[in-house]
Amino acid sequence: MKQMLKIVCTLLLAVWLIPTESVYAASFKDVPKDDTLITEIDYLVEKGIINGYPNNLFKPNTYVTRAQVAVMLTRALGLQTTDVKDLKYQDVPTTYPYYKEIATVQNARIFDSAQKFNPNATLSRGDMAIVLQRAFKIKGSETSYFTDVSAKTRGYKEISAISSNNITKGYDDGSFKPNQPLTRAHFSAFLARALTLTNPNLIKDKAYDYTYSHYSLKDKKKYTLNYQYSHYDDKNDVWTITDLNSEKFFDEELLFSVSEAYAQVIASSESMHYDFHLDLPLRIGVIQHENGGVESSGTRITVKTIDGTIQAGGVNYNNVIVLEEKSIYSDGVSTYYFVDGIGLVKELYNDVVIYELLERTAN
Repeated sequence: MKQMLKIVCTLLLAVWLIPTESVYAASFKDVPKDDTLITEIDYLVEKGIINGYPNNLFKPNTYVTRAQVAVMLTRALGLQTTDVKDLKYQDVPTTYPYYKEIATVQNARIFDSAQKFNPNATLSRGDMAIVLQRAFKIKGSETSYFTDVSAKTRGYKEISAISSNNITKGYDDGSFKPNQPLTRAHFSAFLARALTLTNPNLIKDKAYDYTYSHYSLKDKKKYTLNYQYSHYDDKNDVWTITDLNSEKFFDEELLFSVSEAYAQVIASSESMHYDFHLDLPLRIGVIQHENGGVESSGTRITVKTIDGTIQAGGVNYNNVIVLEEKSIYSDGVSTYYFVDGIGLVKELYNDVVIYELLERTAN
């Protein structure tokens, strides 16, 4: 009976890991299009790191197993499974279907050496933090602010590290729930975020003047705008904006950038808040929820990709960071395209190009 159960578990693991057809998260019947984790799930599916079940099912609420995590980490990190060192796990013989993947992650010291690996056991949120920190060598704060995580908690430093890097924010009540087992959807989200973690420089380069084409949604007119760095006001880089057609002063743009945040605002704005604000480092997925506090109320910002492509001003840009901003108060969707070290190269409102970088010239 035990042998039969083992065979069944192995077959289920194989179905889950081996793609039966080309699928995307948006096609899964049990993953709604407005699911807050769909971007991360989609990313792993497209990369071939995780796959769905027959009948277009993803089973997001099914618990992920330690063996499945080993396989996904091997794929995500591009680890070689040849010439692996012999394992000492009593419950993972060389005949086990995913022996090489388990051996690979153990050889990489992502999982601890022990008498047993427990391949079919679930993975807790605390252990998730440990393996992701080890796998991606994530560095960050060693201070946890979760109500149920103390210095005595297993994985305390690792939980603190992934939290300070915006890979997890915990629950609304301030807890992390380190002993709670992970579902497929949640582990997919954490893995995709760790895999795409980046801390780009989104601010304009002060050594250049920028020229943008601009379509104003207010007066429905097109402008050609020149941005020149003016000064630092003790908080923001101030850029003077001139309309090249009329040679008249257009506005000032304020850009705020530190290691933890990036923000921008047109100085003539009546609001005292930034028009656009991001917590750094970035990773794909929802980074600002419409219910996430007073300043972000009503707005959802999602990092769609960190390695996209876009053409602006006749130039093809790679490794583009694409951000999508939605508001519950309108049907409009703003899409921003940033390039590390250059800044904003394009902005759309629905399908209309609002800003497009035409050229940069050294000043």
